[in-house]
Amino acid sequence: MFKFSIIVNEYEESQALAYEINQQLTSHGLVEDVINPDYVFVIGGDGTLLKAVNEFQDIIDEVCFVIIKSGSLGFYANYTKETYPKVIADIVNDRCHLKQLPLLEVTYNKNQINYALNEVKVVDHVKTLRTKIFINDELLEYFRGSGLVFATSTGSTGYMRAINGSIIATNKYKLWQLKEIAPVANVRFITINASLILDDSQVIVLEGELIDKRLIIDTFEFELSANELEIKISEKTLNIVYDEDNDLSMTEKMKSLFAHCVI
Repeated sequence: MFKFSIIVNEYEESQALAYEINQQLTSHGLVEDVINPDYVFVIGGDGTLLKAVNEFQDIIDEVCFVIIKSGSLGFYANYTKETYPKVIADIVNDRCHLKQLPLLEVTYNKNQINYALNEVKVVDHVKTLRTKIFINDELLEYFRGSGLVFATSTGSTGYMRAINGSIIATNKYKLWQLKEIAPVANVRFITINASLILDDSQVIVLEGELIDKRLIIDTFEFELSANELEIKISEKTLNIVYDEDNDLSMTEKMKSLFAHCVI
């Protein structure tokens, strides 16, 4: 029988819902396993999902995530407290519908690998970040500024949108994006300073003064101890269980979350 784990936010209603779902899953013979589950139930919003992605990095493409909206904004959420019994029935009867979402793969500190669902940032909060940017071994530019951000197509509606990057609305999800954060610009030095849309054939390498800079993978922060970093679209994907009757398009999600206009 399938194994499950539950990741839940701190809201009281979410905690109560987590207990209820746990009881229902175990009543159907599923076994709770917080180390090596088949299904991860995410109860909350997008921040709770990012926590779950970070927690299951080692088996990220081997588990299926069920995202139930509770108490927060959820771009990825596909189930609610009213509709979650449907997914339990689908799991028990082994008839789930899966969607694969892109992940960024980051290799840093020489051989450490992590995966990001939304974005990756390399920043210096105090001094100017200085690094060469290579695309497929070809030098793009020598960057100076506060930092760089990279986002998946699904992550382009998050931090990337907040700094005036592009929203990647295409269904070709293996597109991703690079944007500079507060680049130096004067009469002697200027960078491209535009949102660059990339595909899965392109690999970016940063080489420069990266030691002690901050690497932020989704919402988790790491310290760099080497002067080279590689980032690309991963061959691994995030498996999301989705409700076919409630599967909104990118356009519908953007309209519901961002476009509140009175005509």
